Amino acid sequence: MNILKRISSKTALILCSLTVVLSSCSSGDDSSDSEQSDYYLTAKIDGVDYSREFVTVSASADNTDIYVITAIGETSSIALTLEGPISTGTFTTATGTFPVMFYQQNDPFVAWGATEDGGSGTITITESTATYLKGTFSFTGVNPADDSTKLIAEGRFKAQKL
Repeated sequence: MNILKRISSKTALILCSLTVVLSSCSSGDDSSDSEQSDYYLTAKIDGVDYSREFVTVSASADNTDIYVITAIGETSSIALTLEGPISTGTFTTATGTFPVMFYQQNDPFVAWGATEDGGSGTITITESTATYLKGTFSFTGVNPADDSTKLIAEGRFKAQKL
C-alpha cells in the first residue's frame, strides 16, 4: 500500500470510509424524490459544469461528530467532510484538521482529495438549520497514486440533513 504511506492514518481512514460510502450508495442522478427538489450541489470540475440534485448531509455511523455532505452520481461523486458540531463559518484544509474534500470518478475508479496531507480547499457554511446545510466550497484535489490534480471551483450546495 505505497499510496497509504504518503498520507496520515487519519486521512487514509477517512478517504477509505468515503470511498466505501460513495461506492456503495445508489445513484442519485435518477432521483425523482420531491423532497430532494430543493437540494443541489454545483461546481466546475477543471472548468466543466458539474451538477447533482440528490445531496445529503449525515453524521458518521460511529458518532464521532464527523459530518459528510455527499452528491452521488452514476459516473462521479463529491463528498465534503466537516467535524461537528457544524456551525456557520469558513473551514480550510490548511488548519491541519478538517475539512476533507473528495472528488471521485467511478469508471475507471480514480479519486482526488484535499486533506491536511495534500491538496487545499475551503468550505463555507452560510446556513445551518434543522433540515439543511447551505454553503460554498472549492478545492484542488490530489490523487496520491499519480500526483495528478483536479480543480473543483465555484462550488455551491444545499444539502438535506438526514
